[in-house]
Amino acid sequence: MKVNHLRVKKDYNSVKLSQHVKVDMGFTYCIISCSKHRLPDLVNAVDGYVGKGWSITSGLTSDDGLVFQALTKVPNNEKPSNNKKGV
Repeated sequence: MKVNHLRVKKDYNSVKLSQHVKVDMGFTYCIISCSKHRLPDLVNAVDGYVGKGWSITSGLTSDDGLVFQALTKVPNNEKPSNNKKGV
């Protein structure tokens, strides 16, 4: 996010996956939030993003009746190579 003369440029999207699950997503970082009464929906959302290459960065946290999970994703051009060099 860039701050220029009190203007804020948003470099993220806010997506509502369902009535109870919302994702605030940047290019390499996202936070999934969900009502504490609908934890199976949160689990399904996190599983879906992990399956798409996102990694869980921390434990769960909660506030004001919501549960939050943070995830990160390394851009394709910055992923370490798995090629073995040498013999």
